[in-house]
This record gives sequence, C-alpha cells and structure tokens, in this order.
Amino acid sequence: MTDLIFKHHRDTTNLGDAVCSPFDYYPELAANGKAVDLACPTPRADAVIYGGGKIMGGLAKMLGPEDYAAKTRIAWGVSTLQKFPISLRYWRAFRAMHLIGSRDWGDNRFPFAPCVTCVSPAFDAPPAPRHDVVLYLHHWRSRKADLPRPDGVPVLENNNPSFAETIRHIASGQVVVTNSYHGTYWALLLGRKVLCLPFSNKFSKFRVAPGYATPANWQAQLGRAQASDEMLGLCREATAAFRASVTSRIGL
Repeated sequence: MTDLIFKHHRDTTNLGDAVCSPFDYYPELAANGKAVDLACPTPRADAVIYGGGKIMGGLAKMLGPEDYAAKTRIAWGVSTLQKFPISLRYWRAFRAMHLIGSRDWGDNRFPFAPCVTCVSPAFDAPPAPRHDVVLYLHHWRSRKADLPRPDGVPVLENNNPSFAETIRHIASGQVVVTNSYHGTYWALLLGRKVLCLPFSNKFSKFRVAPGYATPANWQAQLGRAQASDEMLGLCREATAAFRASVTSRIGL
C-alpha cells in the first residue's frame, strides 16, 4: 500500500482550510497515511497531496527534498486563479504536481475538484430555515471592512472551530450573507439563497454562482441572493471523479 501524506492548513482560525482533508471522508486514504500542517516539513512518503484553497502561489517555496522524493504529488481542491496572467510562482507549483484538481469552475487546464467537504453527510438533510437572514463572516476581514451587523441577525465567524455548529448556523437562514469563501460554498451546497460579499477574485468561480453585493450595501441588495438545488449533486459528482483519479494514480 502507498504511504500517503495530506498537507493543508490545519489552523481552525479559518475553519474551511482546517476541515478540507480527504482523510476525514475517505477511509481508504486515511488508512494509508496521515495529515500534517502545510507549514511543517513533509515526512517521507510515496505520495503527497496538497490542499486548502489558495496555496498554489506559495507552494513552490514550501516544497522540500522529501516532497520531490515522493513518486506522486497531487494538488486537490486548490484555487488555480492567478492575480496576473503570467506568474512564475504558479508555474513552478503547477510544474511540480503530477495531478491538479482545481476548485475554480471554468479553469479548463485542470479537472474540476471542489472542496471535499461537499461529501459530508451534514449536507444530506438540512433542517428548515429559522431566520430570514443570517451572517457568516470572515473573522478579521469583516471588522476591517466595517461590515454592518444589524441587531436581530444571527452572526457566526469562520474562526469557530465546530464544523457541525457552522453548518447548523448557515442552514438556519433563508438567506445567507457571507464574505467567507467556504461560507458561500457551504450555503450553496445547502440550497440556501446566498449573497456573497467578495474581497478577491477567488469568489468568482463557484460551480453555481451566488448573488453578489458589497459590505456597505448588502442590506439593500438581499433580493440579489441566489440559490441552487443542483450545487450539491454537481460538486459530489466532480469530487467522486477526482477521487477516482487520485486513487488510480497512487495505486489504491
């Protein structure tokens, strides 16, 4: 069997990065390896999988001798969007991988591989909404943007370490207003109407688009919120296909 390492940001100050390990969802992967923090040295392994969102811009600098000694290097569910059309940093990271799954729909250079959290049973039968609107916010960017938090609107931030509590909170709103990438993603998976407040281009390539507004005007733009009853199935289908590619590549 293949000795396997999954490297991602494990710091729960950003919950989405902390819960993105395929090992949490696929026993055949967990049985053959372990997850380590992206910033830690890579243990010797036959295969290394890298994940956790927008890591590709800095990944090439993080790769060490043990990474290059691995027979297979895979990027799973990473953002492949570049700030500039030509980027030496991204080129080096792409070149170092044997297989790349992009979470950015429409980047046809790579197979589509959304965040693996979509396979969680937490999305199977969400409860009915209890609030007209809820906020799920990036914990420090929201304060920096002075984003309004009206009285009576439930709020949770993305540094809450409980995935179950976070999904319950998001599911409790008919409309979810969020400036979190994973908050937008999870709300779409739950079939909720979503109003996204983007702060970078990473919010532009969801498999199904949310509605968009700004931190200053979101209360006046609630009618722009968009829902999808297809997002969960589409993302699970894509994840199953990429999982099959990974297990075939590493011989599991």
